[in-house]
Amino acid sequence: MKNKDRTVEAEHIGRQGPPKRYALYFAVLLLVIVLVDILDNLATNIGANITSSFITEFFVNGKVFGKSYAYEEGLALHNTISLIGYVIALLAPFYKSLADKIGRKPLFVLSSLGMSAGLLVIFACRSYLSFLIGSFMLSFFIGSDIQILYVLEEAPKDKRATVYSLLKGIGGLSAVAIPAMRATLMHNDPTRWRSVYLLPGLYGLAVTVLIVLLAKETRVYQENRLAKRRQEGTDRQDAAGEKKAAPAGKTGVVTAVKYIFRHRDLRTLILIKMLFDAAIVAMTNYESIMYRANMSTEAITTAEFYYPFLYCGAVIISGFLADRIGRKKTVLIFGLICAASFALFVLSANALWSPALVGICYGLYLGGYWIGRDYMEIISTEMVPTHIRASIMGAEGLLVYIGMGVGFAFVNIGILFLPLWLVCSVFALPCILVSVLLLRGKVRETAGVDYEAIAEDGV
Repeated sequence: MKNKDRTVEAEHIGRQGPPKRYALYFAVLLLVIVLVDILDNLATNIGANITSSFITEFFVNGKVFGKSYAYEEGLALHNTISLIGYVIALLAPFYKSLADKIGRKPLFVLSSLGMSAGLLVIFACRSYLSFLIGSFMLSFFIGSDIQILYVLEEAPKDKRATVYSLLKGIGGLSAVAIPAMRATLMHNDPTRWRSVYLLPGLYGLAVTVLIVLLAKETRVYQENRLAKRRQEGTDRQDAAGEKKAAPAGKTGVVTAVKYIFRHRDLRTLILIKMLFDAAIVAMTNYESIMYRANMSTEAITTAEFYYPFLYCGAVIISGFLADRIGRKKTVLIFGLICAASFALFVLSANALWSPALVGICYGLYLGGYWIGRDYMEIISTEMVPTHIRASIMGAEGLLVYIGMGVGFAFVNIGILFLPLWLVCSVFALPCILVSVLLLRGKVRETAGVDYEAIAEDGV
């Protein structure tokens, strides 16, 4: 009787398909992903757009550890203290790997809620300590990028980059809200910098509710879990009545790190991305570079308006290119644009050229940098099987912190002796140029890969 029950169970599992979706589900899901990406963009960029304001308040005009500081000293100290946030963020890969165990949706909800809470904590802060708590919360949850995994697993394989770039471009356009809030809520008054955190925080809470109500688990993840259950059912039949389920593929950061080092292309890609990510500290010091070049608060606000539009256009173009000429060539093109535009940005800011020209250069270089970084991550997802994909993304984040740590140390020590723009240029430009050239020559192309057909060897 028991054998018969197990046979019926296996047949039932074999007949099961992924849970049905409601009408227009894919369109609704894309809308939800755009809304989350808007939240992610705001949470990622908001602090870098007002750095001079909180550094001046807490370190120059206020006291940290019982003393006041010159601007560069305060910036270096803040960046050093922020490393605690990166230590906390080292837990994010383990958090992200939970998406392989419990599903993508629970983390989709938690990450959005976490970003919203971090924004609101900073809005309410009245001390540097409470500011840091909110910043650490943002550092942790921004890094999960579950919305990226959602769109990559739901989009058609031959249009994956195109769909991704359209959503990313629309979401990136929301960054125009930051300079708009500087002008309308701050009124270009640097002492009112907290006001720019309130609306994004409340918006994030509303988006979290929409995720709970409208988003379902990704189809690729559901089908992968279903395949495991079918295999378990088949193994129970073949065991002639003995309870013997096939072991499910292991997940988790430790397993993912082992997988990375067993696969040459993936290992090479992540080493290259470590070098590329080392430049992130230098690349995100744009507001301080403009501030120390003696650009006015109003001029900086004007310059910041250009980034969202340029990024939106560039990221949409990058998606069409990535599906047609490949991921590697796309990274190379935008990496070269990033390097050239950063050099022009530094020159134009220090020469006090038109804020519009400074903003165009800033928009092109930062947009090129994020595009290169995103497509390196997309390549990594197209090299690994579904059941360990989120764990690989988490382990990748853990490993690239090594490169980021080197970047932090170089910039923070360097700016105590040399101008900020010079330190950032000397460090970032070689990192970017060398990494995109190595990617072009050392990593295989992955465009058009079918996620469900990736072999699970070595896991």
